[in-house]
Amino acid sequence: MPFLTALTHARDHRQLANRKTLIMLLATLVIATYALWRYLVGDFDHILTPVLSTLLMGIATGLNLLDDENPLPSYLTLIASYLMLALEAPGAYPGLSLWLGLPCILTLLLLPLAPAMLLNLVLAPLWLWLLGQQDDNFGEELRYLCLLLVASQPFVINSLQADFMTLTASEETECNAFNASTGRERLTSEAARARALDQPLSILVIYLPQLEMLSEQFGEDRRIECLSTASEVMQDISRLGDLLCRSDKATLWLMLPNTGEAGALIMRERLTAALAATTQPETGSIIARARLVIYKASDTSQKLEQRLLAAQLALMDLNE
Repeated sequence: MPFLTALTHARDHRQLANRKTLIMLLATLVIATYALWRYLVGDFDHILTPVLSTLLMGIATGLNLLDDENPLPSYLTLIASYLMLALEAPGAYPGLSLWLGLPCILTLLLLPLAPAMLLNLVLAPLWLWLLGQQDDNFGEELRYLCLLLVASQPFVINSLQADFMTLTASEETECNAFNASTGRERLTSEAARARALDQPLSILVIYLPQLEMLSEQFGEDRRIECLSTASEVMQDISRLGDLLCRSDKATLWLMLPNTGEAGALIMRERLTAALAATTQPETGSIIARARLVIYKASDTSQKLEQRLLAAQLALMDLNE
């Protein structure tokens, strides 16, 4: 079920956020231990950088705990990591690829792909200079470029797969219905089918006004739950050949092939009554407003879609 998929995705997102916070906390403790070790051995010349990095990492951990979607913790973590690399890299063995690859990996892990690649290219001269690679710049630049290309491959593949899945998906991720683009395609095919077979076609435009403000009042999970429950109720009432698609955030279209006006009106009454009988925690019954649009023989697909959008806007105006 799409609702369970959405909840699973949200739960996985929270788990990843908790793991990120835990990793940042451990990194803060490691850098703090390193700063303490510098203090105990009396190396006061190099203690300022780990102390500043510890403060930045501590702030980043706290901010990520408060809001895991805020990009600021990632930026602070990256700055702290860069400070530690700038401290340790000059003392590394010349040509040590470990230090050369760390900036690439850290940037790719903490930033989106495009800005991460750009930042890695811009900072390449800095890391090569810190590693003391002035004699053989071409060889080290080539090595850095190869490391960047190899390290970015998993992120590039993951981004391409995500884009491909988004483009080719036909169903909504939040409810049991077709998405808007697939709905328009099915509307065109159903209109052509009704025209060719000389059969009636009715479409119910269903508006759920509660969805407009539900996420702000009770959270995103509650909005997804209400939308998914409403779509499941509609699917249970609908016949096998009926098509439910989502038009926008709070509106769905229910296509009723081979159904005249009388049958569509009966379906509208059954649907609104079933939704009203379905209660949700904190919000009560699911409120639905529906308008009927009948396909006419003179309608083109574009004209039929415009009539559906006009009915949709009329339902939204009633909510104002």
